[in-house]
Amino acid sequence: MRSTPPLHRSTPTRVGSTLLTSLGLACGAHAQEGPTHKAGDAFGHRIGQESIGLYSESLVRGFNLQESGNYRLEDAYFVRAANPSDAVVEAVRVRVGSQALDLDFPAPSGLVDYRLIAGDRERSKLELGFQHLSDNNPRPYLRAHVARRSNDGNLSLAAGFIGSHSARYIFGNEAEYYGIGLVPRARLGERWQITGVLTRYQHQYQADVGFTPAGTQALPRPERLRYLGQPWSRYDTRNSTYGLIAATIARDNAWDYRWSSLYSGVNRPRSDFNLFDAVQPDGRAEAATVVARGRRIEAWGHEAVASYDWTGARQRHELTGLARLRRSDYRNPHVDYVRIGPVSILEGTTRIDGPGAVRGAPYSTAAIDQYEFGLGWQYQHQDGFALNLGARRAHIEQRSHPLTSPKHSRASAAWLHNAALVVPFGRRTTMFAATARGIEEGVSAPENAANAYEVLRPILARQHELGVKWQARPDLALLATAFEIEKPSPGFDNNAVYRYLTEVSHRGIELSLAGDLGERLSVVAGITQMQLRLRGEPVADGSMGKRPLGRSARQALLNLNYRLASVPGLSIDADANYYGPRPADALNRFDTPGYAVLNLGARYRFDWAGTPAAVRLRINNATDRYAWIAGTSGIQTYEPERRIMLSLTLGD
Repeated sequence: MRSTPPLHRSTPTRVGSTLLTSLGLACGAHAQEGPTHKAGDAFGHRIGQESIGLYSESLVRGFNLQESGNYRLEDAYFVRAANPSDAVVEAVRVRVGSQALDLDFPAPSGLVDYRLIAGDRERSKLELGFQHLSDNNPRPYLRAHVARRSNDGNLSLAAGFIGSHSARYIFGNEAEYYGIGLVPRARLGERWQITGVLTRYQHQYQADVGFTPAGTQALPRPERLRYLGQPWSRYDTRNSTYGLIAATIARDNAWDYRWSSLYSGVNRPRSDFNLFDAVQPDGRAEAATVVARGRRIEAWGHEAVASYDWTGARQRHELTGLARLRRSDYRNPHVDYVRIGPVSILEGTTRIDGPGAVRGAPYSTAAIDQYEFGLGWQYQHQDGFALNLGARRAHIEQRSHPLTSPKHSRASAAWLHNAALVVPFGRRTTMFAATARGIEEGVSAPENAANAYEVLRPILARQHELGVKWQARPDLALLATAFEIEKPSPGFDNNAVYRYLTEVSHRGIELSLAGDLGERLSVVAGITQMQLRLRGEPVADGSMGKRPLGRSARQALLNLNYRLASVPGLSIDADANYYGPRPADALNRFDTPGYAVLNLGARYRFDWAGTPAAVRLRINNATDRYAWIAGTSGIQTYEPERRIMLSLTLGD
């Protein structure tokens, strides 16, 4: 038996043991380095505004985690109405597969973990960038954060800002956005750490655009930066996140506690959408603008956790109790469909006057109350063997008050469970298996549905996975995972109402290679291959195909980063992303083709009067690839054009 250090907690404020230690997936963080150096695998990591990985907050194993609602903020339960502002979010990691094994109560489809600006040391960082360097208007933006500590280290305050007065998005729509945030922290006594968060984000832009084809043919290619929507259509959102997290600094053979209360709110005076329907190969289409006014979402998530561990020289046990309470309130917007009429998306669209204001009209509302209690146990042996078991009882009450029908409510309860096992085989190979059954948020009906913007009921999802990790070298790891996810799937009924009609399963394998190939060359590579299948009455009677609309069964990534020996501080990087074909209609009669996108970049790190600095150049879609992408509602969008970005960062 090999000798290993005594078991102990790996992070000072975490409640729960760390099965990731068994897999050796911890990764360091260094100032001014990009996400390539910080990625422990190829499954999704974002630092600031740069991300790398097969997955993101909006796509994990074929599912949109922003719809699933599985989030943590500094390890605390977070019911997301909108993302916390990037003004104070320093990093985002997608916790899926091996990265989710140590979670006390994991989510079936994966989980998004937000990390706030740290206050463990004094620091300042200023980033000035340009989002469209090759244009006459390069679209500048500013991002800054600062952290300060008291002399005794018991108090700290981090603050951040992000904003641009002149941004432009993929449809040529003009935008502006501003975000601010504060993260105060206080240490009380020997063990308690209090973390507060307060963010505000305001975002305004001309409303997005979507297209649906007239038949099974490919759509034509309009100019990507010419705005085809109505100039008065707009998307205006004000997002807020605030709350407190109190946790004990973890200690062996003792009780540890965490309590959190976090709010997430959205106020959208307008959330319009421009739709071009029945698009012909010559560009002719029927245009309409969906005008949505007055949407609001408010969500509170409260959590209390208590745990006790028994840590010895060779093994460790931890027992965790959990109580959660959430309340979500929805005010659905007033929706008007403004018909524009026949247009050409190749020649430009007809401009009409916008609709007048709607005043005093009632809103339809809905609310969800959920509370759950859970008990979990984790075991870890110094040889790498680990076990994680959990069970919860969840109760949900849903209430709805439509405009045209009486109030109604429904209550339900379910048992949720999770289990994970890690077994080492020799010094370099580790096997793991996991299963989970959990609750996920209901999706919102898309803009082309009769019940547009309505939030559907929460659902139960199940996931099973089996994986292996091979540590080729201390700095290079290969991961392979087989998985299956099952959950209800929404679609359009005969009345164009978007609701749950079928069950969907995503069964597949994923591979990840991450680490150093040489002294100066780093790699992050991955591939996912899935079988996506629907089942239910609409599939059996032929009114719906077997494959879910707008989801790709194949995805791949290769990212290389090379640090030049001849120019210290200079590195170049390239990543190629492949996205497979997607069914473009519910009957699976045709697909949008698969395509690859190449991104190129360079980063130069240097010292400016004693301050660490970096210049970053990024060319997105370097070959200017044009590709249509089908969404889960049948609405198609296109891959953004080539974009050159340049930024200067001072500080860390």
